Amino acid sequence: MAESSNPLLSTARASDTSPTIQLHPLVLLTISDTITRHTLRQQKGPVAGAILGQQNGQEITMEVAFQAKLKQTDAGEVVLDDEWFNKRLDDFKDVHKQPQLDLVGWFSLGPTTGPQPHHLPIHTRISELYTESPILFLFHPADAQSEATAAGKLPLTLYESVFEAPDGKAMDIDGVTQSRPLKFKELVYSIETGEAEMIGVDFVARGGGNATAVEGTAAPAPKPDASKPDEEKGKKSKGKQKEKAKEEVIDESVVLSPEDDEILSTLTAKQNAIRMLSRRIYLLRAYLASLPPSYLSDPSLPLSPSPDTSHPLPLNHPILRSISAMLSRINILAPPGATAFTLESHQESSDVQLITLLSSITNSVSAAKDFGRKSYIVENAKHQGRKGGIGMLMGDSAYGASGIVEGVMGGGGNGGRGFANERWG
Repeated sequence: MAESSNPLLSTARASDTSPTIQLHPLVLLTISDTITRHTLRQQKGPVAGAILGQQNGQEITMEVAFQAKLKQTDAGEVVLDDEWFNKRLDDFKDVHKQPQLDLVGWFSLGPTTGPQPHHLPIHTRISELYTESPILFLFHPADAQSEATAAGKLPLTLYESVFEAPDGKAMDIDGVTQSRPLKFKELVYSIETGEAEMIGVDFVARGGGNATAVEGTAAPAPKPDASKPDEEKGKKSKGKQKEKAKEEVIDESVVLSPEDDEILSTLTAKQNAIRMLSRRIYLLRAYLASLPPSYLSDPSLPLSPSPDTSHPLPLNHPILRSISAMLSRINILAPPGATAFTLESHQESSDVQLITLLSSITNSVSAAKDFGRKSYIVENAKHQGRKGGIGMLMGDSAYGASGIVEGVMGGGGNGGRGFANERWG
């Protein structure tokens, strides 16, 4: 229905030649920041920006984006400021140090029905100067708070430009496409996230919980009167500075720390899970309560009862078997005897502590054994040193006595005395 109401949308079916888009979260964060600043500053006019990425055949990546400066021509059309845009494009390539980055598309705001006529001048200018077939990234602000967005669908649509013949066929022949009307065909995209982008997105998500809104701006302080003395001016200026400092103080109790924010998010997730589980249990109970009586609960009923047309819900055996299987798994997940489970857990804890204590005792015994061995080596070395000194002294005395004996036995008293005197000084 949207295609028939919008003449700028192509009626041709999607083909294999259409490019495959990989969208990075950094582009979404830049576009969101641009829209936020444009809204808070109450700026007039359209929002547009460039998207940089890489193109490898039919695969196109959208990695970086920045807001573009627009200007109005004499004819009333809003177009790009070419000089500013070229300089900004070169700056982004130099900053990111990636020469392979190139202009692959541009973004703007629009309804879900598709591109509007005011998008054509900018798109045509980009296709003439920078790339032949830029991708149009159309963000839908009206669907930012819709049910589809809350379910996980992003409020955006990607379009490629084609020159379509009146019979609905796309013409891509050079020289012929220029005479055909420009139309847009919707593309399929996927989200591609890197590690650095995941860290950045997580930081932005955590910082959003600590954001504080500022309502209005402070009124300007009145100018001091020149006719008053300098002392009064100094006192008043000091008083104003103190009052201003008091006004600028932020209540730190309102701002959550990162740890508190993480705990709050964890508790919120658990609360949502418990709430969902409660709803599912209530639904199963309501379904089982609405079923007709069965022979399992009432033996007087036949095994194959006749179908009851008055009952609102039919008897669905696959659902009943699934419920029975789920109930049988509950005994595995939660032990039936809490007392026995507690006793067993205490026994296992005691065993672990006992093994730890035995290991500590073993290490202590090994250390004591090592200390005893080293002590024995040291004491033995000391004892051997003392015994060696006494042996040397006794050896010298024996050598002197043997010299005297040899001198005497050698038949020379003078020789023996001389040797003895020489020996003993």
